[in-house]
Amino acid sequence: MRERDRSTLEELRSRTLDVLVDVIGRGATVALLDAPNQRNVGDSMIWAGEVAYFRRLGLKVVYVADLQSYDTDVLRRTLPADGVILLHGGGNVGDLWRGHQKHREQVARDFRDRKIVQLPQSVWFSEEKYAANANRILGAHPDFTLLVRDRETEERAAAWLPDVPRRYCWDMALGWDPRPSRKQHGGAPALVVARTDHEGASGLGTADLASDLGVAADVRDWTSPELDTLGWRLARAVPRIARRWPALRRWHLFQVLLRASFGWINRANVRSGVRLYAGRRVVVVDRLHAHVLAVLMGIDHVMLDNSYRKLGAVFDDYTHRFSTAAYAHDRTEAIDLARTILNRPEN
Repeated sequence: MRERDRSTLEELRSRTLDVLVDVIGRGATVALLDAPNQRNVGDSMIWAGEVAYFRRLGLKVVYVADLQSYDTDVLRRTLPADGVILLHGGGNVGDLWRGHQKHREQVARDFRDRKIVQLPQSVWFSEEKYAANANRILGAHPDFTLLVRDRETEERAAAWLPDVPRRYCWDMALGWDPRPSRKQHGGAPALVVARTDHEGASGLGTADLASDLGVAADVRDWTSPELDTLGWRLARAVPRIARRWPALRRWHLFQVLLRASFGWINRANVRSGVRLYAGRRVVVVDRLHAHVLAVLMGIDHVMLDNSYRKLGAVFDDYTHRFSTAAYAHDRTEAIDLARTILNRPEN
C-alpha cells in the first residue's frame, strides 16, 4: 500500500475506534450474532475487521452464533447483564435480505434488557411496510444503536427508521490487514468480480472483458467453489450440528467449538480472497468489499455500483481518498479506466 493510502487508512481506523469506544466501550463482554457462515469473502472481511477492532478495544467475546445456531436461553446465561450484544455489519438492513432482518428484529424483541449495537451497515427498503415494521420493533428497544457506514444510508435511515438511534461509523472491513499470499488462483493480469445475485446491476458478469481489455481476464463472483476443502466443510458442519441438535448448544465446550468453527470458516474465506487478488495488475468489481480488498492490497481497480448505490455512497464518503480506486458510472467507462491502468508502465 502506498504511504499516503496507509495514512488515510490509519486515520479512518482511528476515527472508527473513537465511535466504537463511545457506543460499546473498552473491555466490555460481548456476544457477536449473525456471524458469517457461507462463502461470501466480503462478509468474512467485515468479520476479520470486527475481530481486529475487538482486540484493540479489549472486548471479551463469550458467545458467537449465526442465524441458525442462535439460542436465546444460552445467550442469556452466557452474557452477563452488563454485556453488549453486537450484530455483524454488512449491507442487509432492509428487505432485500429478509432472513437477516428478521433475525435482527427477533434479537431486539428477545433482549430488551441488554444493550444492542448493530455494527456498520447499509440500509435499503423496497417496501414501506417492512421499513415501518423495522422502525416499530427496533425503535421500541430501550438501548439499540444502528451504526451506518455512509451518509446516504444515514439519510435513508432517518426517513425509514426515524425512531432508531444511529451513529455514523466507517465500514469495519477497513480494520483488517490482509497477509501477503505466495499462492495465486490464476495468472491473468486482470480480474473481474461480478455479482450474480439480485443486487447486481453492472452487467459485468456478461461482459467479455478479456476481448475489451486485450489481456487475459478471470471473471467470477465472491462465492468460490474452491473453498470446498475438507477442513472448510468440517468447520461448517459444527453450526449445522448446533441447528439439528439444539441441546448441544448448552454445553460450554460445544460453544467453544462453535466459536472456533466460525473463526476457521471466515479465515479460510479471506485467505481465498487474498490468493485470488495476488499478482493482479487491475481488478474490476461491482461488490463493495471486492473494492475494499483491492484498497487494502494496494491494487489499482475500477468499481461499478450495485442496485442501490452501496458502493458509490461509500466511495463518495471516504474510499475515494485511496489512490488505487476509480469509480465508473457504466461498463464502457469501467473498461476505459481499466485499459488506462493496464497501459501504465509497471513499476
